[in-house]
Amino acid sequence: MGGTFVSCIISHYRGFLEETADKTFVINPLLAQSETSPIQRVLEITRDILQETELAPALESIARGVRDLYGFGYVTIVAADATGGDHSRRVLLGYSPELIAERQHEIVRRADILDVLDPSFQVHPDCYYIPTERAFGWERAIFTGDLPMDATREAPNRWHENDALVFVLPDRSGEMLGYISVDGPLDGNVPSDETMRSVQLFVNLLGLALANARAHAAEIERGRILEASQAKLRYEATHDALTRLPNRTYFGALLEETLRTRGRDVSSAVFFVDLDEFKSVNDSLGHAAGDALLVTIAQRLRATVSDLDVVARFGGDEFAILARDRAGSDEIEALAEAVHAALLDPLDIDGRIVYTTASIGIAVVGDTYREMEAVLRDADTAMYHAKAQGRARHAFFDSQMHTRAARRLGLVSDLRAAIDEEAFDVDFQPIVALASGKIVGLEALVRWPGYNDGAGLAPLEFIPVAEEVGLVSKIGRFVLARSCEALAQWQRIVPGLGLSVNLAVQEILQPDIDAYVLDLLRRFDLRPHELTLEITETAIMRSGSLATNALERLRATGVRLCIDDFGTGYSSLRYLQQFTVNAIKIDRSFVAGANDELASEPIVRMLVELAASYGASCVAEGVETPGQSNALRSLRCTFGQGFFFHRPLHRDAVAAVLGGH
Repeated sequence: MGGTFVSCIISHYRGFLEETADKTFVINPLLAQSETSPIQRVLEITRDILQETELAPALESIARGVRDLYGFGYVTIVAADATGGDHSRRVLLGYSPELIAERQHEIVRRADILDVLDPSFQVHPDCYYIPTERAFGWERAIFTGDLPMDATREAPNRWHENDALVFVLPDRSGEMLGYISVDGPLDGNVPSDETMRSVQLFVNLLGLALANARAHAAEIERGRILEASQAKLRYEATHDALTRLPNRTYFGALLEETLRTRGRDVSSAVFFVDLDEFKSVNDSLGHAAGDALLVTIAQRLRATVSDLDVVARFGGDEFAILARDRAGSDEIEALAEAVHAALLDPLDIDGRIVYTTASIGIAVVGDTYREMEAVLRDADTAMYHAKAQGRARHAFFDSQMHTRAARRLGLVSDLRAAIDEEAFDVDFQPIVALASGKIVGLEALVRWPGYNDGAGLAPLEFIPVAEEVGLVSKIGRFVLARSCEALAQWQRIVPGLGLSVNLAVQEILQPDIDAYVLDLLRRFDLRPHELTLEITETAIMRSGSLATNALERLRATGVRLCIDDFGTGYSSLRYLQQFTVNAIKIDRSFVAGANDELASEPIVRMLVELAASYGASCVAEGVETPGQSNALRSLRCTFGQGFFFHRPLHRDAVAAVLGGH
């Protein structure tokens, strides 16, 4: 583009110089005596302009051209922003160093130049020419900040007082207004109109060359900005804004490529990673803490996989890993174990220690897969299977999982309807004092009697699903309210009777759980110590300090706290040290043994003694025989619960049992 424009300038100048060769066109004598022709000099100046990226050096090239070609002793070029402001650029040639040092940094305002552009002046396209006979006081217009309006600055050859050329000059920052003042020709004569028109043409053409260069540079800059913007848009369209991991779209494209290029000697697999109890973190600490947790998890996952693998975030607490080029299932299994280990270490979120685990579903990319969506579907299905098996584990997809996944989808829909219709019920299993055999309390057990045409569904089948989809808190509050209502009636038969209710970790971590419990106690006129809230040891372990803080708030209400399934989480002693509990419940796996004996008498003895040392009572669950009851009593276990004493009873049957007691 620049070369074509230079050719255009040369063509214009050749014609102009031929027309004015025998007229009054003034050429610097030194230039005339040299081997350099005016056309060559114009070409040199134009090339200088096109090579400059800043305006000031380009203006200096124009000023030198005016001086060299036309023989002026002094040349001043000033350009000021046409868009407003005091920004200016100044070039002075032919003046003494002292004068240049004094004036090169002086400010020229846009208004000062516009004052010169009177409509009566002769106007040319993109260039304003002030005739020689028009005298004006540039000093007063330009330097009003230094001198009174009617004063004139003395300067050699009274510069700015004879002739000036005012022009419009585009710049990358916007349109520029500027002027050229040419003073003191070497021959001592005032420049003729012909010479000034020649100067006008010269400046006009070079101004167009400069504008062309600026437009070309601006086009390149616009292209760079456009390319950067497009790259940013592409990145944002394929990456997660929070974790900066690839998103589902990008992951899917890579998976499709893997399906097309997979080899026979290597294996690839898709891991679908879903965090356990993430909703509890969001509910208890807020979404900012939840975001911080997700960012940390993303960093740990990236640090665990190889450079060939891809980690993506699909949304919420769902991540995916594309494990590529594995030698076989053993290496895929090893990666799953490494992911579990990476998530095992506690996380510090806003000064609170949080423990997190993940359920992982794995689909090996074999020859049977043709579509990306089928792989993702099967990995997702395997993940739900892993979560149903107890969480914090992984599972490989198999064909039987489709049937279970369809059943689970129907179960979730039925759960939502059952909550809206309050279709759940509550049974109660008595807790007895082992020394006397008297009923001292009851444990509430949720039931879903109407499911599957009245066949019912065991809590172990629907409660884990309710936890996964965030419905367990609604079910839990229903059970707690119904149980407190029933206890208020039974206490008319057995004053001081206690009630135990299991709470899932999502219920415990509800911000208003303590207020809700206090409201129920007031509503049914119950004393706080008559209500015992049970939470499993594994749930406490998964939630870390979040559960600890929530349980302390509940303890402040005066209710009793009990750790359920005590001894199965391998952290029993640590939790007894962390916060005070009123009771522990020994898991049935240590109690219900064969041949009328305890399954593990040494462990039961240790747990009873451990609880006693911390001032907590023991409840042994799963007592099924007289021998087990006697053994527990001899070990000084305080309370027992199980089929040997009573099976779970419907609410209507509890009153009869209590009355006969």
